[in-house]
Amino acid sequence: MNWMTKCAALALAVTLTGCAGTKFVRPADSELTLGKTTEQEVMARLGKPFQEASGLSNGKQIRTLGYAYASMGGQAKTAGVTPVYALTLVFSEGKLVSKAYLSNMKDDATDFDESKVPLVEVGKTTVAQVNTLFGPAPGEAIFPVIKQPAGRAAIYNYQEMRGFTPSQKTLMVVFDVQGVVADVDYKNQGKWK
Repeated sequence: MNWMTKCAALALAVTLTGCAGTKFVRPADSELTLGKTTEQEVMARLGKPFQEASGLSNGKQIRTLGYAYASMGGQAKTAGVTPVYALTLVFSEGKLVSKAYLSNMKDDATDFDESKVPLVEVGKTTVAQVNTLFGPAPGEAIFPVIKQPAGRAAIYNYQEMRGFTPSQKTLMVVFDVQGVVADVDYKNQGKWK
């Protein structure tokens, strides 16, 4: 199960229960540094995760911690949608290698304009251009979550749940060491209104 599937499963599990998980405050980006922040530091800051998993990614052991919260009493960006927010953190050799935040809450929704995905060109588009198209990424990843040992990825992720019908879209844009797009992975699942 890759990180995108885990993030989707976490948010979906929380959403299906209607009110689940533990309320948490989204850490500032400076508190979650790829390659430096440890699992122990995260657990001390955020407490016990809603979900935990272990596995392999690109030949390396990884450990995933999932924090999530859903509430029928919250306010989603879109009417009729179960409000949810989630943070999926992946560690390898004890260090953070991926962080992906997802929210459909009115005040900090991570929605992005998927119609702009075709404008992202491998070998041509830069980090700055991706930021212009989609805004600052609410998530990022490094090896071994991505294949390129020296690369870095921007992660955009959004989900809505209407009744028991989920819709999720995820975009991961991998950059080489020069900050140019090396790979684009876009997934769109479900029906959007």
